[in-house]
Amino acid sequence: MSQKLRFVLSKKEMLVCLWPQLNMTERVYDWLRSYDHEVKIEVIIKPYKKNRSLEQNDMFHGWCGTIAEKTGHSKQEIKQIMVESTFGTEDFLNLQGSTRTRVRETSGMTVGEMSELLERTIQIGIELGAEVPEVTYG
Repeated sequence: MSQKLRFVLSKKEMLVCLWPQLNMTERVYDWLRSYDHEVKIEVIIKPYKKNRSLEQNDMFHGWCGTIAEKTGHSKQEIKQIMVESTFGTEDFLNLQGSTRTRVRETSGMTVGEMSELLERTIQIGIELGAEVPEVTYG
């Protein structure tokens, strides 16, 4: 059975990750060197991308709710319609090896992607005559 280990960073170390001029490479190298090499590990390094904000998420869900009230769809249906009409779908393989499609999850979107989705959703909401939602953040 394989074991998964996660390199958990403290708040101070997170700052080091976000500021490349502070030498995170050295810290990761030291950690890897001192690690027990009996256990297999996986290290993934990728560029940092800021995910959508909670305010963007709240606004999107507010608009989905008012559009749903106007059209008779559920809020979840409107959310999927908006994401699909903006970004299309993505393919994945099911357990039997067949290709399936799904709508992207908004939780993994960047600030820019969520802005694009919000603009499209607001445009459609206004075209349908949906009420501007009251959004409370948090």
